[in-house]
Amino acid sequence: MKTVLIVFAALFSLGAAAAQEAERWTCPMHPHYVADEFGTCPICGMDLVPVEADAAEGAVSVSPEVIQTMGVVTAPAAVSDFGRIIRAYGTVTANERTEAVVASRVTGWIEDLAVAAEGDAVEEGQLLYRLYSPDITAALADYRAAGGARRESARARLRSLGVQDQAIDTLSQSGNEGVPVFAEADGIVAELSVREGAYLRPGDPIMVLQNLSTVWISAAIEPRDLPFVEAGTPAVVTVTELSGPIETVVDYVHPSVDATTRTGEARLVLDNAESRLVPGAYADIALSVNAAPRLAVPTEAVLRDGRGAHVVVALGEGRFAPRGVRTGVSALGLTEITAGLREGENVVVSGQFLLDSEASLTEGLADYAPPAAVVAGPDTPLSELPLDQDALAAITHLPDAALYLHEALVDGYAPQPGFLETTIEVGETLRARYAGTRLEAVVAGAQDALRAAQSAESEAAIQAALATLMSALEPWMLEGAPARYEAVGLDLYRTENGRLWLQEGGEPVSPYGPASFVRVPWPEPMAMPEAPDPVRPRAAPLERDASAEHAH
Repeated sequence: MKTVLIVFAALFSLGAAAAQEAERWTCPMHPHYVADEFGTCPICGMDLVPVEADAAEGAVSVSPEVIQTMGVVTAPAAVSDFGRIIRAYGTVTANERTEAVVASRVTGWIEDLAVAAEGDAVEEGQLLYRLYSPDITAALADYRAAGGARRESARARLRSLGVQDQAIDTLSQSGNEGVPVFAEADGIVAELSVREGAYLRPGDPIMVLQNLSTVWISAAIEPRDLPFVEAGTPAVVTVTELSGPIETVVDYVHPSVDATTRTGEARLVLDNAESRLVPGAYADIALSVNAAPRLAVPTEAVLRDGRGAHVVVALGEGRFAPRGVRTGVSALGLTEITAGLREGENVVVSGQFLLDSEASLTEGLADYAPPAAVVAGPDTPLSELPLDQDALAAITHLPDAALYLHEALVDGYAPQPGFLETTIEVGETLRARYAGTRLEAVVAGAQDALRAAQSAESEAAIQAALATLMSALEPWMLEGAPARYEAVGLDLYRTENGRLWLQEGGEPVSPYGPASFVRVPWPEPMAMPEAPDPVRPRAAPLERDASAEHAH
């Protein structure tokens, strides 16, 4: 382990080549956010500033030997057609289109039954059994004696009695032994209804042959998701008995909902040439809906931590740098990038954790001193708390967590506990700084809700955690700094039973299921606090108050 650390530290070096002109813009409070054009930060609303050098992004240079040792693999950001994911469960069933029922058309007796039990494998052309039937015997005698056009008529009569062409050709020169019946396709005996010597009447079933070269997946779909699923919808199926996912499309969507399970049903067709899929096996299905061209990178390339979502960009000549990005839909192993990357830029998809860690270390450990406590009490309105940009940026983690839980519920994935841990930790700093104020109660309630979300094991539990989180945040959202969230395009909604959710623009999608809701208007804007002087050290609130009193 010591040798690995020594090699890792010795072969990394900081890349510090400065650019003459700024090509990108970043937020001074959230340096992980990078945009291609000037604007405001979507997190805190501050004006963006130019990024003028790779060093400002924490670029690192890596030797070719280390790149090979670390197994660094890159992939370009590219436009792909995909949409959001709908999760469903299902089971493997037999393909009814490849099922054949063998039944008797005449009166007769089974002779020389060649299949002994259900599950026996048969091949096309294999003898299944012989049938002795007086009706077929008479028709066969007419066929042998006939000539010309009459012979063809006699052959047609044999076919109408269920005699196959192969059997007719076999019996045309032989005696009156039983009529052979052959398998018309490969498969297995799914059902066997007779035994040796059994007596048959017209219409009696003999056996069912099932070809399993293809199978169906019967997928249970939530009713709210049914309108988005149609024939041709891309899907990825994971069967527990197999190691890897299988790509396919929806073959058919049933037009009704099951009265017992209250779910809809979609059918998918899977190739099963190796006979690895057996009816009854459980399957997990991911359906990609609302497909559209999106700029995307492999999902494993996106890293998430206290800085938010970011990727490690390959700058060329062994140089790498972390880059903040905004993500959208994740599906089929791809994650949409809505800001921060351009098409064709290469990102690291393997080995990026070590590169990102080294880039973070090179940025230094400046300004880690804890902020001073504030002078305020339990009766101080939230809008009058002494807030600076550092505090506002820290508080922003809380609505960000609410947006994350909303996305998890709408897109049908489980929230990662690690993504919420940073917000909980930031809350501890806020509570210490604003102890005894109304903001402390807001943060404490939000922390409890996030801890509940970390341990949630069902959709209902995540919904409850989001509702609790929004209930805790409601005073701050509507009284503390509503103008900030209105300015960055956030919308607040309330369901008929009082549950709130926060959404970043677009068509409202309730995370709580089908229920009526209304949009909650933002109150009148409040004055934004001035940004701290970046040069002069920030004085503690108590020191500022004392200076003001002395001046009077």
